[in-house]
Amino acid sequence: MGTEASAMAMSADNIRGFALALSSRFFIGSSFIVKKIGLKKAGMYGVRAGSGGFSHLYEPFWWLGMITMIVGEIAKFSAYAFAPAILVSCYSFGSFEYYSQC
Repeated sequence: MGTEASAMAMSADNIRGFALALSSRFFIGSSFIVKKIGLKKAGMYGVRAGSGGFSHLYEPFWWLGMITMIVGEIAKFSAYAFAPAILVSCYSFGSFEYYSQC
């Protein structure tokens, strides 16, 4: 039984899922920064989003951040197909702080 557990821990699918979870953490984390840059640039020449404006929709940096976030979410969703949920949830963005004991 110990051999099966060690073989399961080192399977290629687990490594793929782990890589997808880490990449999703990178994409989602960087998307917040890129979207914030876009919001600041849009706020300089239009009505700010917090005031009901839509000028951020014309800002390429905001769209780049949104696309980066979507890529990260797709990577996280795909990671669940390859690795157990406990492995994905430990290394995807936002839940690492809560499950740091994994």
